[in-house]
Amino acid sequence: MKKFIYPMLLSSIIISGCASNDSGSEHPEENLREQEHNHAEQEQPKLEYVIGSNDWSAIMDYTDSKEILEAYQFAVEHPEVLNYMPCYCGCYEEDGHTSNTNCFVDSVDGDIAKLDTMGFG
Repeated sequence: MKKFIYPMLLSSIIISGCASNDSGSEHPEENLREQEHNHAEQEQPKLEYVIGSNDWSAIMDYTDSKEILEAYQFAVEHPEVLNYMPCYCGCYEEDGHTSNTNCFVDSVDGDIAKLDTMGFG
């Protein structure tokens, strides 16, 4: 019986090790970048706020924290204060943030503020 089990076990190990891998190992760096890009797209909601509207539903859809809401309100209403506060979380290297304002407000186009999710913590 042992003479039969050991060869079968060894064969199954060899076969499973030789099985094809569909992860696309030909270009691992490209696959990693694609996975990171897809992961970032899934996690990053598109948050927009119409300046002066007091409609913060874009934020409240993702959090019920009053502190986070107040931080976004302050960042939108007083960017001149946060512009002098550097961000130390390392987002400069990844996202190009130059001040604490960038952690809350990604850009302003007319009366639309596109908000960054970094303020969620």
